[in-house]
Amino acid sequence: MIARALLGAAAVTGGLLTVTPAAQAATGPECPSTVDCTFTPAAYDWSSKDHSNPNAYGVYDPANRPADGDSIRYIVIHDTELSYADTIKAFQDPAHGASANYVVRASDGQITQMVPNKDVSWGVGNWSMNQHAINIEHEGFAKNGKYPDALYESSAKLVRYLAAKYDIPLDRQHIISHEDVPGQNDASQPGQHWDPGPYWNWQHYMSLLGAPQRKPNGAPETGDVVAIDPDFATNTPEITDSDGKPLPKQGANFVYLRTAPDSSAPLLGDPLLHPDGKPGTTKIDDGSDKAVTGHRYVVAGTSGDWTAIWFGGQQAWFENPKGRNTVAVRATTLTAHRDIPVYGLAFPEKSEYPAEIPFEQGWTPKPLSWSIPKGQSYTEVEPMQAANYYARYDKANVPANHTLVRGSTVYRLVDFNHRYAWVKESDLR
Repeated sequence: MIARALLGAAAVTGGLLTVTPAAQAATGPECPSTVDCTFTPAAYDWSSKDHSNPNAYGVYDPANRPADGDSIRYIVIHDTELSYADTIKAFQDPAHGASANYVVRASDGQITQMVPNKDVSWGVGNWSMNQHAINIEHEGFAKNGKYPDALYESSAKLVRYLAAKYDIPLDRQHIISHEDVPGQNDASQPGQHWDPGPYWNWQHYMSLLGAPQRKPNGAPETGDVVAIDPDFATNTPEITDSDGKPLPKQGANFVYLRTAPDSSAPLLGDPLLHPDGKPGTTKIDDGSDKAVTGHRYVVAGTSGDWTAIWFGGQQAWFENPKGRNTVAVRATTLTAHRDIPVYGLAFPEKSEYPAEIPFEQGWTPKPLSWSIPKGQSYTEVEPMQAANYYARYDKANVPANHTLVRGSTVYRLVDFNHRYAWVKESDLR
């Protein structure tokens, strides 16, 4: 299975890749025949007049995935926050600083591929995830919601095609959203994107993928593993925009989390999103108190119609009468026998880089301020061997360009809070 491929690889430096970026424009679209799909190349050029900086370019990196050992494991769902045409235009600007492999139009589901899948698009602000991901942008605005059926249906056809091609499981641990991806360090967590947002209908989308989740299971018990699954059509919580203004009610994909089994209890806070210690809010971009459809958690307790889960190092409560907002699932669980550090990257150690690659401070595997306290349990997605695909602009002619550096450390991706994160296997018993 591709998702496990790196685990069997030796902990050595990857070889140099022979990539010709100029050839990218001639690449045809990688799409199923059942969708309207074209190819428009994203920018790969200097992003400023200063050609002395090998990092001043955009907006993707040529690679040779998965043949180079860098496995494709995840498909990341985004929304554009721009029109379809403006998104394509933005990705053609080398100074834009971001890209996606595909863009899907809302009105009719037309798809434009912009980055070949063997290459690494700059989609999620996290290099450990980018180098293993295919990013798909969907025309729309998160606070508006109401994504059209044509967009869902065309996107689902594309994802089924990609999942079959790269052996990616059709579940919410591999078909993820931008809001599922952690920032690389503490400072980046508050600004990490949260699209496609609470109005993306994961129930409908996973059904289109042939992987529906919802089944009536009854109320869960302590120690069970559950996936969050409120009925999208009838789940219409109060949500405000980022300024606190109420948004029109519509179906939403999450449940609010509280500090106690009481609707008057404070919403759950997060030390990185609310460093002042204040509780979470109803703001659409506040992920500290929202558990989203498809995420899997271990039940930490029950009280009447309320269920508690382990979430971000805390016991988090949500209303769940007769289990209507959850579904029982099977998953590998990890229980902390001491406090376990949590990481935003799965990178090699400094000593594992070749001398030709100048080591950068941000590459040091440094724990986030999040942690898994002793006695708490979380669900595992899969193991991942430490890796860093080193890439700089080709015309800068830097040594060891396009090198996959593999480390000996094995990380495990876990469903930690509203995002996934990594723990070191060596920290586990």
